[in-house]
Amino acid sequence: MTILTAQTKQGEIIISANYSRQFLNDLKGKSTFQCLQCKEEVILKSGPIKIPHFAHKRRSECIHSFSEGESEDHLNGKLQLHTFFQQRNSKPQLESYIPNIKQRPDILVHYNHSQVAVEYQCSHILPSIIEDRNRGYKQHQIEPLWILRTPTISEFPPQEIGIMQLSAFRQQFFLETPTNGKMIISYCPQTKFFHYISNPVHIQSNKYIVKVKKLPMEKQTWPFAVVKRLSDKEYAMYFNMYRKQRFKHINNLYFYNRKGVQNPFLEVCYRWRMSPREIPIFIGIPTAFAESFHVHAVEWQIQWIDYLNQIKVPIEEANRAHCEVFLLYRPIGLKQPSPIHLKAVQTYLSILQECLIKSDTDIYKWKVNRSKMYKLLYSDFLAK
Repeated sequence: MTILTAQTKQGEIIISANYSRQFLNDLKGKSTFQCLQCKEEVILKSGPIKIPHFAHKRRSECIHSFSEGESEDHLNGKLQLHTFFQQRNSKPQLESYIPNIKQRPDILVHYNHSQVAVEYQCSHILPSIIEDRNRGYKQHQIEPLWILRTPTISEFPPQEIGIMQLSAFRQQFFLETPTNGKMIISYCPQTKFFHYISNPVHIQSNKYIVKVKKLPMEKQTWPFAVVKRLSDKEYAMYFNMYRKQRFKHINNLYFYNRKGVQNPFLEVCYRWRMSPREIPIFIGIPTAFAESFHVHAVEWQIQWIDYLNQIKVPIEEANRAHCEVFLLYRPIGLKQPSPIHLKAVQTYLSILQECLIKSDTDIYKWKVNRSKMYKLLYSDFLAK
């Protein structure tokens, strides 16, 4: 297993990548090295191709033997980030072992009498490992900070605001700030740029509208800079993009659905004697927690309106109990409704109660105050 730090027999801690290969080759003839964690002897490898590093001489029970493999990107990124924190007087420790929790963050940073465990993640790891590490750090008053390897250019939207696929793995690394919303911080060791993926709005599955900003390492601050919340003008771009995706999704449901009239969305349309393209604009809007359903909002929101219509409950009288029963009777592919699904339905209900104008006995024929709905959605987004 690759290790960047070890101790000489004289007790000096060596970060292999900080020295020339000539120096390291000379050092190999004068000293032996041991792992800072398990104290077993390790070998210094300083060949012409790979980054100089240490490795255990034999199979070991050291935690290094059970951690994920390290790519050149991971090693380079870790070293560059270590230098970044050094230059900002944060007293970083590379691969510092924390015996109480048997964890070794990539970099342990000291900041304002507190500690931050920086993990630079280049490969997929199990969610359970991420949860265990975060739990261990927090139990010892150490704040975890995960930085992802920057996605490839082809994965980013062509403009600053656009559509991007965010896998379930990447979604685990969203940082939530009370004033700036959600963001993923990533870093590329080749370009030495940080990329911020922020302000996600769910469309369907793993597809999101996001804002992407990049920042060169020399302009990065510590604590890290955070992205601004979306302006009204930027949210208008989001909303227009979302509307186009909504129309596209409805078309796909109508023209390419393999289930035909058995599709739950089309079933409701036929029951309402309404073309899918005529579905009112207040069905399929980007509300908070909508990503919990995984499907496009138009698919679960039409079911909610239809449910209230069938049980003859006016929208202004609907409440939490109705939301709970709805999730049980119309699960929309859910195996088990969760509190987040309930929050999504309640949020949607709250917006409808504020901006719908009664104009018929059937809710789906009601009018909507579009301007008010837009303002509510923007406020709702800022409050997430």
